[in-house]
Amino acid sequence: MHLYFPQFAFTALDHTVHFFRTLASSTGTDKHFEGSANNFNAQLAIIGPTQVGGLLSAASFGCLACQSYLYFARFTSDGFALKTTVSAITLIQLGQFICVISTLWTMTVSTYGDPSQLSVLPLMADLSLLLSGFTVFIAQSFYAFRLWKLTRSIFLPVFCEMISVVAYTSMVVLSSRAISMTDLTTFINSQTVLIALSWMARGVCDLTTTVGVAWSLKKRRVSDFNTVTMVDRLIYWTLETALINSLISIVTTILFVLQKQNFVWFGVLLIWPNVVGNCLFASLNRRLLLQETRRASGGDIQRRGSSSNTICFRAGATQS
Repeated sequence: MHLYFPQFAFTALDHTVHFFRTLASSTGTDKHFEGSANNFNAQLAIIGPTQVGGLLSAASFGCLACQSYLYFARFTSDGFALKTTVSAITLIQLGQFICVISTLWTMTVSTYGDPSQLSVLPLMADLSLLLSGFTVFIAQSFYAFRLWKLTRSIFLPVFCEMISVVAYTSMVVLSSRAISMTDLTTFINSQTVLIALSWMARGVCDLTTTVGVAWSLKKRRVSDFNTVTMVDRLIYWTLETALINSLISIVTTILFVLQKQNFVWFGVLLIWPNVVGNCLFASLNRRLLLQETRRASGGDIQRRGSSSNTICFRAGATQS
């Protein structure tokens, strides 16, 4: 369902933006006012993606809150570092949720009848982008650390972490510049390279950690049937959750490069951090299914020191 949902969201956003484009173009028949009509069109175009993206972001934050509650209720024995990671993502996304709601209020209520105020992004939208980048940075750091625990090789984890730092630094620079912008269209045109760099770096980092974790898990398969079944399931879950993050980064980059002025990419940007957080929490909470599988099999899963704890994603392995 998660794989088909973004396609539905993109289709709905495209129809919404097409409506606003038609509305704006109907007022620009006079060539003398062509420039102002284009600006008016850009100001209206951002409303639809922001509304749809904001509402979907609120819904996905609800899922994130439920998963956070499930985690703290079921995994009370997890270590401090892992609990801190989950708490940090939850609190940051709560702040991002407040920023998104404030942005929706500004765009649909405060500026109603005067869309010229949307020539710049609301301040809360800029803060939302900053918080979103921080959430994704924490999640990617967790995936890089997990990759190191599995491979015991420092090259790929350090490479992924460096890319993640570059992406987050780009997001911080963009957010600081967005606060002082005077025109949204001019700002986007002048920051195209930096925006695209941030998204491409995210995509490369997600793809690298996904392939690295899946490859490491596959190497750990042994002849025991229960262990093979467990590792195959972990590989499937890794591809299922991590590839969603990679696809969002790639799709958003393509949308931004090819259809910059319809702001569909901005709507996806509002949903993006909650999707990343939900995928991370899902990978943690699915340990419940592994525990049920082990109990149902009636046998003990072969353990190999701390490395096997990493396969099971035990909290102790994330700290040792």
